[in-house]
Amino acid sequence: MERGMQRRYLALWFSYLASERLRRRACAGPDERPLVLVEKDRGALRLADCDQRAVALGLTRGLTLADARARIPDLTVVEADPAADQRLVEWLAALCDRFTPLVALDPPHGLVLDITGCAHLFGGEAALRQRVGRSMHWLGLTVFASIAGTPQAARALSRFGRCAISLPGEDERRTLPLPVAALEASSETVIALSRAGLKTLGDLAGRPSHTLAARFGEALVTRLR
Repeated sequence: MERGMQRRYLALWFSYLASERLRRRACAGPDERPLVLVEKDRGALRLADCDQRAVALGLTRGLTLADARARIPDLTVVEADPAADQRLVEWLAALCDRFTPLVALDPPHGLVLDITGCAHLFGGEAALRQRVGRSMHWLGLTVFASIAGTPQAARALSRFGRCAISLPGEDERRTLPLPVAALEASSETVIALSRAGLKTLGDLAGRPSHTLAARFGEALVTRLR
């Protein structure tokens, strides 16, 4: 690798991995009912994951199964299996070594590929991103993929921004419009930020670091950096 070469990362997020894993395994005809995966939490069954149909109908992770069924009685309900999801992600990571030998797991349900110096072998970054996307689509998986100069920026853009490629030097401009949820801080912190009128990373970037650290903790400032 040439000295001074700018690092480049491709983040992959499989937003419906759990439900699509089950759909891929189904031997019977397609079930058109919305699919939810549940797990027990604080004495109640809650949605751990939802397929695209369920999300389109307004269901979200964390909702109790009772509430979900009150809204949509005709649901397909399956117990969540995080271990099976993990095995699938690890298998996908192994497949991605055809694009780069540097592939890291990025929980939940994601991967980060260090593509520094590799993209030209596939016709450039856009072509590499499209090739990876086609491979995952062929496997029956929905993937959001973003390329940026740091793994954190690539992850945030894939999960919260849907930006395809942040060119070198553009990471800050591309990430400033993202919601504060992109920092993936605690839900309490995100709510507190929203109540304070701080809704985007740009809103946070415009505030002095010491003020943010005093009110929301040094960890938030570190994530923002």
